Amino acid sequence: MTMKKTIAIVACIAMAMGMTAQMSRWSYGLQAGVAAHATTGTLNDNFKGAVGFTGGLTADRDRLRLKADVTYCQPSFKNPNMYGILDEQGRDAQINAAANASHIGTSLQVGYTVARMGAVSLTPCAGIYYSYYSWKLNNIEWKKDENLQDYYSITGNYDTSLGRLSWIASLDVDIHLHDAYTDLMGPQQRLRSSLRITPWVTHISHNAVVPSVKGMQLGISVAYSGLLSSLE
Repeated sequence: MTMKKTIAIVACIAMAMGMTAQMSRWSYGLQAGVAAHATTGTLNDNFKGAVGFTGGLTADRDRLRLKADVTYCQPSFKNPNMYGILDEQGRDAQINAAANASHIGTSLQVGYTVARMGAVSLTPCAGIYYSYYSWKLNNIEWKKDENLQDYYSITGNYDTSLGRLSWIASLDVDIHLHDAYTDLMGPQQRLRSSLRITPWVTHISHNAVVPSVKGMQLGISVAYSGLLSSLE
């Protein structure tokens, strides 16, 4: 997707949110920033933690919050042969083709603002989370060189992935930065800008791997949030 198409899509979403905000008590907005996570259990035996990007949509009404987030990162491997494919001598017959996997985490959550203290508000959230790891594998064959030293050659490669739906819990700590006002789309509207710091936790279990890969993702994101609401 080109930069012009991306800008056009974002502009259309912002306009749609502005038009919707004129007709309801809801506030609508976007958030974008960076995210990092660590892993535990056997999930940590196979994948390292990572730093990446996050973005999403938020809709607030009074103290109720609905939000959808997507994070993307490239964690490194700890296990070069996660599926445990071995040859007759017990050597790896399959290895990861690159140093990193791709991970996409998608969540849909509902929250409720429990405290507003000056410029800071606290909103616990919970919902569903889809974890998706993808990477490329090499099939290998072991041989001996003229010095009788073992070496391997690549006989083929293919893409693989692990996806799993689970739960997620998070806490939005919103720090109010500033307000801007406009009447370009009819009734006067307010754009409220905030710094959103969100620690979160989710449990992941990938049963396609033997033994299965299970553990927690413990993460935190720091994002800019802009919420548009009608003042009439």
